[in-house]
Amino acid sequence: ESGERFGPRDDADNDDDGDLSAMTDAEVREYHAQQKLKQKDTFNESYDADKKSSAEGALDPNDEEVENDYMETIKREKEARLKRNQEEFGDEGERSRIRHEGFRQGMYVRVRIDGIPPQFLSSFDPNMPLVLGGLTPQETNLGLVRCRFKKHRWHK
Repeated sequence: ESGERFGPRDDADNDDDGDLSAMTDAEVREYHAQQKLKQKDTFNESYDADKKSSAEGALDPNDEEVENDYMETIKREKEARLKRNQEEFGDEGERSRIRHEGFRQGMYVRVRIDGIPPQFLSSFDPNMPLVLGGLTPQETNLGLVRCRFKKHRWHK
């Protein structure tokens, strides 16, 4: 068999491949590299066009500039909030601030707990800290994280 292909009108299909058997190894590699680059460019163009059309005006979450702008905005909001808090609670002192805001992270507090079971007292170790805490309103909502686990191919 010659390996030639013929179309419906007995025309040979010509992809402008040239004769690969007549090329040297270096020429074949160069030819395949050019074909790969062409295919990659067409894919990138179509992918970018699809992305632009599907996200009209949407921001790219991977864009570093957008992320930096977002972080700067958050930082400015935090500074404004701290300044406002200092203006409000600066004269009244720390007690008033704690009464309105609650205990901040890292503050040491003395807690009195009533109705402790005897097992707690018998197994309590004063060298080990007892961690108490609460959740902010944002942390009390149900949060979902999407993830995938994949076993290694060697794991049986």
